[in-house]
Amino acid sequence: MKILGMNLILIALCSSLNSLAAQPQIKVRIGKALQRITLNGSDIKQIIQGNITSKVYPGRKRIRFNCAPIVKKTNPKKPLMLTSLNSKAGLIKWNKTGYVGRLNIVTSANRKGCDLINQMPLETYISSLLSKEMSPVWPIEALKAQAVAARSYAYHKMITKQVSKDHGHNVFYDLENSEKHQVNGSFFDTTASTTLAARETKGEVLLVGTKELTPIFFHSKCGGKTLRPDQVWSNYVKGYRSVDCPFCHKHGTKSWKHKMSKLKFRKLVNKTLTNYHDESLRSKNSKLLRITPDNKGKAFLRLYDDDRPLSVQKSRIRSFLGRKRAASNYFHIEQKGNKVILKGNGFGHGVGLCQYGAYELAKRGYTYKQILSHYFPEHNIKKIY
Repeated sequence: MKILGMNLILIALCSSLNSLAAQPQIKVRIGKALQRITLNGSDIKQIIQGNITSKVYPGRKRIRFNCAPIVKKTNPKKPLMLTSLNSKAGLIKWNKTGYVGRLNIVTSANRKGCDLINQMPLETYISSLLSKEMSPVWPIEALKAQAVAARSYAYHKMITKQVSKDHGHNVFYDLENSEKHQVNGSFFDTTASTTLAARETKGEVLLVGTKELTPIFFHSKCGGKTLRPDQVWSNYVKGYRSVDCPFCHKHGTKSWKHKMSKLKFRKLVNKTLTNYHDESLRSKNSKLLRITPDNKGKAFLRLYDDDRPLSVQKSRIRSFLGRKRAASNYFHIEQKGNKVILKGNGFGHGVGLCQYGAYELAKRGYTYKQILSHYFPEHNIKKIY
């Protein structure tokens, strides 16, 4: 899961969080800049933008859209809702996958095609997400902890309208079905366990105190200690602490290591300094770049550029290396001769809920509330609908 834009949002009155008596609908972009879209279903009802009446196709129907000529005729300044479809039978198929709720077709912001947006009840979304962001066969208390964390993240996106603010214009979705936001599945990904986890935590989100809604993050495996958002993305988010996690070490990949030449490391450091720290290396010789003793718990790498001390955020180094070379943000760097070695534990950004840690705690008999309390000690669970 990759996160962009983490400004803290204060919900001024507690009553505003309780204003939704009914379950809210979430709009998720499942396809981006598509040239052609083919949908299948039974008893499909279609509402075309600008038309007062709707059109119903009885029985089985395949509907095809060619987006290219439509996009050329639309206003380039903002996306346009073209059509909305839903099925009385319950499912509409796209790419051989069945979706519940509405499928909305919208011109893409880059004007290269159409976006496909699935609009559905929030709990339906959470139930399908659990099979993608966590395994549906994991203990139910781990699934429930994940449900609350994912619902909190999604609800924050919905309430703050963060996606439209980031794009600078109105958009027709709340978040993406991708690692940039959260990965959710389709109707066929829901199971009895994921449905139960969503139902038994229905409407529950994490708040700082009773009013403050913040983005809630999760990752696969922290490797021994979670990180705060400011340690990874440089954005302070209220309510986060770095907590010890001696629970995930038995699960998943035990450790990882990546080697590179000193020359390549120098280029990597210089690129990181230039892009994120408004600095650059002065010395041209990689031998003059010296690394001070480092450990996994440090968010910054201290080094010397000849005699000049520098500090580089390690998560920024990882962003250029990529996840294949640096699987997590929990690592240390050491030099051996002309080689620089990164050694780390865990998988993912390391902020918030550790999924493998939640799995182990659930196996030991912890409830989802106890699991969330460990990873989010300054947050409280509140039912908002």
